Amino acid sequence: MELDTKRVLCVDDDLATLKVRKFLLEAAGYTVVTASSGAEALRMLTEDTDVDLVLLDYLMPGMNGDELAGRLRELYPNLRLIAVSAVGQLPQAFLDRVDSYVQKGQDPEVLLSVITAVLARPAGPPKSQRSPTPATILCVEDELLQLQLRKAQFESAGFHVLLGRSASAAMEIFRTQHVDAVVMDYWLSGSNGTSVAEEMKRLRPRIPVVMLSGFSPLPGEGVVVDAWLRKAAVEPEEVVNTVRQLISLRSDTQRGDPNHRPVPE
Repeated sequence: MELDTKRVLCVDDDLATLKVRKFLLEAAGYTVVTASSGAEALRMLTEDTDVDLVLLDYLMPGMNGDELAGRLRELYPNLRLIAVSAVGQLPQAFLDRVDSYVQKGQDPEVLLSVITAVLARPAGPPKSQRSPTPATILCVEDELLQLQLRKAQFESAGFHVLLGRSASAAMEIFRTQHVDAVVMDYWLSGSNGTSVAEEMKRLRPRIPVVMLSGFSPLPGEGVVVDAWLRKAAVEPEEVVNTVRQLISLRSDTQRGDPNHRPVPE
């Protein structure tokens, strides 16, 4: 994907926010146009302003983000939309109209990661229409920023994400909640990913586990997990695709095995 070919329309009634966001995205290689209202954004698009993605605020005077997203979906059903809002609990109807959501105030790298993930997907309806029952991914990482980036990456790809910042927290989630796959960092405070993966496989052997590490596995470690990915050599999209393939393979295997008995979740 060539970033310099991608044009982003930023819509926000706060001019200072627009200025900062334009600077951030242009520094990342995007072409950026701005609108200070929903009406201005619609006017720009109807006047043949060609954009690949729209970042829109929720709380705006006149036409708010919900109404703007609805109009954009009617007029440009394949246009990618990302909501960026300070509102903690947005209406589900609004979230169903957009491809992803980022809360204002997060690290700028989170926003850039979400934009990259959304633009990497084929243009189409929002994720609520593509995946009515999203798979659930448990991400395990003790570094908060990395955990937020991974959460944003998987949510932008249409997954539901659970977070664990320690081995104990990850095991508690794994024991008590439905999980379709696990993505885990090897180095965890007070433990390592291999021992956690072994315990997970003992409890629910059919759940895929993907290990992210800075080095190759030691003898015997690689067989514990379903995929071992080197952090320095793997792109975020490859992590997502690996997880998606493992979940699909698990589902195909279960459908093709007449003697399969569901493992308790």
